[in-house]
Amino acid sequence: MTFIHRLTHRKNLFSLFGLLMIIVAVSCAPKYTPTPAPDRLLPEIQTVNATFGPSGKVVENFYLNFKSLGNVPIEEYGIVYAFLPDTNAVNLVIGSTYPTAKFKNAPKIGANSETFNINLPSGMHALSYRAYAKVVGGEVRYAPNRLNKTY
Repeated sequence: MTFIHRLTHRKNLFSLFGLLMIIVAVSCAPKYTPTPAPDRLLPEIQTVNATFGPSGKVVENFYLNFKSLGNVPIEEYGIVYAFLPDTNAVNLVIGSTYPTAKFKNAPKIGANSETFNINLPSGMHALSYRAYAKVVGGEVRYAPNRLNKTY
């Protein structure tokens, strides 16, 4: 072999060796596996019986129960309610024509209550209400149960 052939052969060997080293280095590098984002867990809430004043014409306290607070911060929670002529079912949602009784304290697992003293209007004969929780981002979770009181 001539000197030029030996030199070219060595260059090819070094190039091949370099390429092999790069492949080994890349294949041995730790793989990046991103950790999945935690699932969005929303609060689970239940409506509980309200208490009424001695005359029966004032809602003294509303109650609700958090089974779970979830992992999305709660920015507002309480009771949405309607005074009705009878116990017809209505779509109790916040932001509609029905008023809300917003709780002031931080939500906690279990029983939550707030004093409101809301007078029952004359001419109406039923109160329908259910609990809600609004989370950051605007999504609202409602209690699966609604309660009715005829007066």
